[in-house]
Amino acid sequence: MHSLFTGPGSLREPSERVAFWLTALLAFPAALLIGYVLHESIGASQVALFIVIAMVYVTLARGRLLGSSVRVHQLQYPRVFTIVKRACAALEIPMPFVFVREDNYVPVVALGFGEPYALVLSSHWIELFADDELAFMIGRELGHIAAGHTRFHSLLSVNGNENPLISLIFGAWLRRCALTCDKVGLLVCGSVDSAIRAMGIAAFHEFGRKVDYETFAQQDAEVQSDSVLRWGEWLSSEPYATRRIASLRTFIATQRYENAEAWFLRERSEEPPALAAPGQATVATRDCAGWWRRFAAWGIDAVVVSAIITSFGGSIAGGTHAGTTVNASPGDVEITAPGIGNINVRGKKHPVVTLTTPRPSAAPTADTSDEAQVGPFVLNDQGLSLKSGNAEQALSLDAVTGFVGEFIHRLGFFFWFPFYLAVLVIVAGQTFGMMIAGLRVVTTDFRKPSTARTIGRYIIVFFMWWAIAPLSFIWRRVLLHDRWTKTRVVKVERVVARLTGS
Repeated sequence: MHSLFTGPGSLREPSERVAFWLTALLAFPAALLIGYVLHESIGASQVALFIVIAMVYVTLARGRLLGSSVRVHQLQYPRVFTIVKRACAALEIPMPFVFVREDNYVPVVALGFGEPYALVLSSHWIELFADDELAFMIGRELGHIAAGHTRFHSLLSVNGNENPLISLIFGAWLRRCALTCDKVGLLVCGSVDSAIRAMGIAAFHEFGRKVDYETFAQQDAEVQSDSVLRWGEWLSSEPYATRRIASLRTFIATQRYENAEAWFLRERSEEPPALAAPGQATVATRDCAGWWRRFAAWGIDAVVVSAIITSFGGSIAGGTHAGTTVNASPGDVEITAPGIGNINVRGKKHPVVTLTTPRPSAAPTADTSDEAQVGPFVLNDQGLSLKSGNAEQALSLDAVTGFVGEFIHRLGFFFWFPFYLAVLVIVAGQTFGMMIAGLRVVTTDFRKPSTARTIGRYIIVFFMWWAIAPLSFIWRRVLLHDRWTKTRVVKVERVVARLTGS
């Protein structure tokens, strides 16, 4: 954990951690309540699918940024690069990738699930900020990275602009994170006046230059005097600007600020700490996650996988779906399943497979004058059909989804759980549970494991779980499948601290 956020001099808001755990525990009941009020069905399956989609989206975000945004470096917009580099060196955090994109709503945001993060600035705002004001905006986002907020923020919002529903559910924690990182921004810019002006520009754009902030700050007294006015803050992911100004003015008068400023201005290297390149270091045993931390990640992933399976109408145990009948005779098999229809499989004498799906008895005749055919598939006003010879068979959406659901249901949890683990580790290097627990899968020299090695890792889990479980009480940090595939599950913050020397 970063030194600014540990010990009695921590800059973290006192209630931030409590708000995080209360929000995490109450998020799902709150979503159900909001869904009930809005007459929308919000269940565990929808939440789980949202989580997985958001993870993949954010993981692929760097490719989109490289393809459609300007990458900032020494020769490309050096003004911004210099501010970021100086702040990272002082805060002792690795340099993020820096991009500039067009965004009318979010001036600066940090994104990512782990090092290296991405810092994204808006071309719509960037020229409005003076250097000290921009230093505050950049510093507070680097504070989110140092405090460990960014990986959760990226999951809740893929572009840094939380919607009202997210703000309502997670706002109690998000607002405390904002107050925490305003203090880091203040350290980076070095002036309360600069910080206040930056807040004004971020809130009011060009009009912020015309605001009298002394008068504006006095509006906080009026807000605090009326409890009804304070309730409006609950719908926002950030505290009122007047409250943020009051918080900074209170903080700068404390001993904590003096201690933090002395640490920030100490003698140090002018270069940010650099992560060791993959292949240039070896994973130590102390870098690996223990049994309990792995178990917490597995528990979260198990909930996600269970919700995904049930969202397709399956069950955790697998097996034959309710309502499905199977009739078998020598050489012939007939299966009747809800939503799929009849599947007839004939043996050697009649090697034919037919799929008959239910169709409305009074369905109108298809007008073939306006249709398109690709291979055996025909698309017209009546839907999608499969054409074979002179026969044409309609494929209903219910039939397709029913078939997918039956396929998922039959394989069951103990197939889909390692499948889910393998896919997300291949794509992102970590699952949702690992992201929450701060874990990542790497090779013994900190490289990203290959697809074949990752698949092999979870094939071993699938077949050897009965041996891995008891042996985990002996080999707590390097389990059986870790040893055989030469992979490790490492604690991200410990690895970053060791590889950067911080």
